[in-house]
Amino acid sequence: MPELPEVETIARELRPKIRGKTITNCIVLRPDVIAHPKPQQFCNAIVGDKIQEVSRRAKYLILHLGDEKKLVFHLRLSGTMVIGPSHSEPHRFSRLVLVLNDCQLLFNEPRVLGRVYLIRADDIPPNLKGFYNLGCEPISDDFTADYLKTKIKHRKARIKSLLLDQNICAGMGNIYSDEALFRAGIRPLRRANRITLKEISKLTKALRDIITEGILNFGTSVSDYTRTNGKNGNFQNFLCVYGREGEPCRKCGTLIVLKKIGNRGTRYCPKCQR
Repeated sequence: MPELPEVETIARELRPKIRGKTITNCIVLRPDVIAHPKPQQFCNAIVGDKIQEVSRRAKYLILHLGDEKKLVFHLRLSGTMVIGPSHSEPHRFSRLVLVLNDCQLLFNEPRVLGRVYLIRADDIPPNLKGFYNLGCEPISDDFTADYLKTKIKHRKARIKSLLLDQNICAGMGNIYSDEALFRAGIRPLRRANRITLKEISKLTKALRDIITEGILNFGTSVSDYTRTNGKNGNFQNFLCVYGREGEPCRKCGTLIVLKKIGNRGTRYCPKCQR
């Protein structure tokens, strides 16, 4: 968390509220969250800049500034973005505060795992390689059954592990991969090279549908994730397997199983998923 639907929700909610506004001050409360460049350089480079657009790529939130500069927020497990009044006190977990014309944008991160990068055309951070190596997103037109087949057909890894590979499925994480595999009827422990073409087509559609539904429901609040207004997302109310280990499957009544795959908790129905 947050995964693609959560970051997309944040971008959509921030866009009308901060686009066109100027960064009048930059307050770094935890220097280690500024991954590039040094905190003082970071602040000097963005104060006075106008936020021209707000976008997202996979799990990264992007604020577009002048001169093709970009602020890239990697929210990691527990990062959230909150808009507050101009002179309000920071939250206890606020790590970075961007003061704007008439409000402030707070990057809150309880676990201090999230990072912020300033990208310029002539200064690409070496510690942000993952951002430049992202694969297709499941909601992209380029994410087709042929694309997924090419990525997995010769791989012996378990399919769940490959869905978490950001070079293959950009923006996917634990929650939505479990849900997509359930919807496609594919057991997450299956070796990728043993998945049939028909199953790949079903999985491609399931990935697209589950991410789209997650966005329409403002994301999934099962841990730290909240929207920019502090409210929860809604998709946790529609989960079929994630977080339901030991509970009956909504389709067949068989108890949902929890297994570890690559050190990640994975939930599935042993009857519905083969």
